Amino acid sequence: MSKENKPDEKELWKKIPSTQGADRADAYIELSHLAYDRGDHKAALALCESAREIYEGLTTFVGTSQLLHVYEGITWSLRRLDRDAEAAQVALDAVVLLKEEDPAAATEMFRDAGRFYYAAGEFEKSLECHNQALAECNPDMSDTNMGCDEYNCGSALVQLKRYAEALPHLLAARGYFKKSKEPERIYYCDEYLTVCYIELNNSVEAINFAQKTLDFAVTAQKRVLETWARYRMGCAKVLIGELEEAEEELRQALSMNASSNDVDWDLALEIEQEIVKILITKGRVSEAGEITRRLANLKEIICD
Repeated sequence: MSKENKPDEKELWKKIPSTQGADRADAYIELSHLAYDRGDHKAALALCESAREIYEGLTTFVGTSQLLHVYEGITWSLRRLDRDAEAAQVALDAVVLLKEEDPAAATEMFRDAGRFYYAAGEFEKSLECHNQALAECNPDMSDTNMGCDEYNCGSALVQLKRYAEALPHLLAARGYFKKSKEPERIYYCDEYLTVCYIELNNSVEAINFAQKTLDFAVTAQKRVLETWARYRMGCAKVLIGELEEAEEELRQALSMNASSNDVDWDLALEIEQEIVKILITKGRVSEAGEITRRLANLKEIICD
């Protein structure tokens, strides 16, 4: 919104005492937009909640688009305040209000709730929401949207370590993204497919999908994606007993991560731990012990 089109905040606050009902709620919503845009998410949240209280107390009809707008404002303000689980619950509250009048909007709120629960680390609840969205999705949705619903279910199942159950969702998502010609989305499917096959000790498919992720990452010249792809390839190589190649891939992933602008320390720990396992298998116990000693200091900081 340009400065010319933005409402005057002082005028909106002056307007509040002389208005009531939906008009007052509308003013609160406009004020919440201004607060959100300047980064005052606590104020934006409070204003949206005030608008919601007014709308839900009205005896006259309130359009679903207005209610949806308010609930979206509350959820995204909560997310900005790192209150993801609360944002998910508000999204589910919106589902109850919207499901009769606007089923499509209610389904979208299920998706939001699933994403918010995932961000909060509540993967079982995330899966429930995404399964509900998948069950109620419009069959005329685009391949991209269908793929996203399947991927969301698959990724939640991966986090729950239910790898065999995740496979059909990830493969279905891959198929939809292939139809819509979206190679980067396919990369993310292939990476999680690699994880599943590694955990299920299926070395053939693990190598197959690890190679696909690496091929895309190298071609796309996306360093972060290549770092993860080499990490997955290193883990897959262990399954087939190619320990030299596995160690090489892992060390390259470690180096790429270390030289990035935003080092992923959790990933660094994971890679080093995989290297330690390889070194012990190869009989290089003292070297493995030295890495383990170093990692203890980092773990104390990262995992505390």
